[in-house]
Amino acid sequence: MCSRKYYIVVALIIAAMAMVMQSCKEEKQYRDYFDKSQLKYIAKLGNKPKLDDMHLQADTSWVDNDSLHHIPIYPLPEKYEDLFVDYNPVQFPHAERNGIEPIDNLHDAYRLRQPLVKIASCEAYYLDSLTHSMPYLVPKAALLLEEIGCAFTDSVLAHGGSPYQIVVTSCTRSQYTVGRLMKVNRNASSRSCHMYGTTFDLSWMHFEPYKNDYLINNEDLKNILGHVLLDFKNKKRCTVLYERWQCCFHLTVI
Repeated sequence: MCSRKYYIVVALIIAAMAMVMQSCKEEKQYRDYFDKSQLKYIAKLGNKPKLDDMHLQADTSWVDNDSLHHIPIYPLPEKYEDLFVDYNPVQFPHAERNGIEPIDNLHDAYRLRQPLVKIASCEAYYLDSLTHSMPYLVPKAALLLEEIGCAFTDSVLAHGGSPYQIVVTSCTRSQYTVGRLMKVNRNASSRSCHMYGTTFDLSWMHFEPYKNDYLINNEDLKNILGHVLLDFKNKKRCTVLYERWQCCFHLTVI
């Protein structure tokens, strides 16, 4: 009888410990995701320990001490999720007004009255691998992207940092790619602004350094990008939505 009670008590203790550990894991999920992604990105640059040797630990002390530098930053007036709240009902009218007719594939783009501009990595920005979109924008949006990229790089340099580029993670989507994306991304919408060539996403997780001998803390770079986007938003150049779980700023040209 005593033995049975003993096993029951042990089982309850183990269950309670599992619940506490799960709760802590959920609370740290977002922070750990950021840290691990940052480690992956830095390790990709070379001259760093292999990820297999690091086991993707969230402890980035070795990075802060040896590789990452902090630059002077200034707090934004509000949190990102409170400043950049231009959801689809705000962005969509601008996309319809300034954009193309939604297309099924790239071949249809050649029959459009308003041309699309092909974009590629340049001094102003770095184009990431695009899995559900095409590297095309309407000229007005392409110009906005270039100006934001130049403003960001100039701001980093003005703060005493080394040159960095913003990273573009998504551009124009066809109706077909929007349908595919909706199957894997619950936040994707059938009324996507990306179908109009007016909209692109900028990562706040990854930034591309011109060289890897002076790496800057990601949160500092995110802060600078936030200031740059707020300036363009206040000048009525674009709408901006902060997407926390997609790790990007979602912009539509005005």
